[in-house]
Amino acid sequence: MTTIDGKWLFIGTDKRLSECCRIMKESGAETYHYNGNSYTDELSTVLEEFAPTHIVFPVLQMEGTIPVGKIKEGTILYPGVATQDWINHFVEAGITVKSYQKEVEYVWENARLTAEGFLIEYYSSTKRRISGEHFYIAGFGKVAKMTAEVLSSLGASVTILARSHDQLGEASAVGYKTIPLTTGDVNLHGNFINTIPAKWMRTGENAEIRIFDLASAPGCLKDNDPVEYYTIHLGLPGKHFPVDAAKALADALLRMNSR
Repeated sequence: MTTIDGKWLFIGTDKRLSECCRIMKESGAETYHYNGNSYTDELSTVLEEFAPTHIVFPVLQMEGTIPVGKIKEGTILYPGVATQDWINHFVEAGITVKSYQKEVEYVWENARLTAEGFLIEYYSSTKRRISGEHFYIAGFGKVAKMTAEVLSSLGASVTILARSHDQLGEASAVGYKTIPLTTGDVNLHGNFINTIPAKWMRTGENAEIRIFDLASAPGCLKDNDPVEYYTIHLGLPGKHFPVDAAKALADALLRMNSR
């Protein structure tokens, strides 16, 4: 970690934000952590008194937004997951925005931590081993690829469900079974991992699956489709590996700041 100057404000209750604040402070930056996910009078006071030159936002889009008049000229903003409308609020005011969720190395590292975090969730909730088990994974983006790799390394068999012919071809080329995802209806049996961030799925009458949703809130199920064994697992890197996740975020911020 190289030494870095500037005043860094970290916003968010996710443990990786507070840990990243500590790591950046040890690297020479002046830092402050605001333990909240929304814009409040308290945060307004922090902005006025601390006057940050860099603001790191929560992993998921914060509730409300910071008035552009509260942001010091020349300040750089680093949002996590956020809508384009939320980002445009700052861009249109001439403020520099660099999303850490688009920093390629960070996204891959975060995907691997998510995959390892899923193992903890699976073991604790099912009390079953992975070796010899079969898992369906919906989608074949970065999180899906890392999760499939981790499961396969532990002796599980994996089937990938995707709409994209490119994703299906890639999954098949690296040795996974594949199923084209032509509709949102799923009639399967066993362990099912969703990595598609949308409400796209409806379980069929004959489905007997345990769904682990790694991608979306309020979830991937359409029309609140009732499934007894359905759980949402978001923010796994911060939940299970806050120090490692914070180190990955700090490294990403330094790379982004140096460009």
